[in-house]
Amino acid sequence: MKIEGEYTFDGPRETLWALVRDPDALAACVPGMQKVEKVSATEFTGEIVVRIGPLGGSFSGRVLISDEVPPVSCALTVEGLGKIGFAKGVGRIEMQEAPEGKTLMKYSGEAQIGGKVASVGQRLFDTVSKSMIKQGLDKLNDILKARAA
Repeated sequence: MKIEGEYTFDGPRETLWALVRDPDALAACVPGMQKVEKVSATEFTGEIVVRIGPLGGSFSGRVLISDEVPPVSCALTVEGLGKIGFAKGVGRIEMQEAPEGKTLMKYSGEAQIGGKVASVGQRLFDTVSKSMIKQGLDKLNDILKARAA
């Protein structure tokens, strides 16, 4: 499944860059996230509870950050595993300064799911993932506005 989009944040790029590296901010903005731990400057682990249609469960996973150009862009590799299946993906985020002190984030990537969770169908997974991305970016924007104030 392809994932791509953009979001305009109400704050400066440098502050946003710091937030996407902050485990507490990430835990607060990702729907269903139970915990996030920073293993190193380029690796995070976490646990998330997800419901997709009739299936729900927890996933343990990790995110690896590479190809960084702070505070402009980076590549991400995501892996998750749970009793109801697995998810993995690769992606990229780019942050551009926008007028009035705002930041435009562009994101793109590819995700794959397998196991029982894949049985609910790609369309439902697509809908749930888009909703989770929007909720997460909205919450991250709220945190950014509070920090920038």
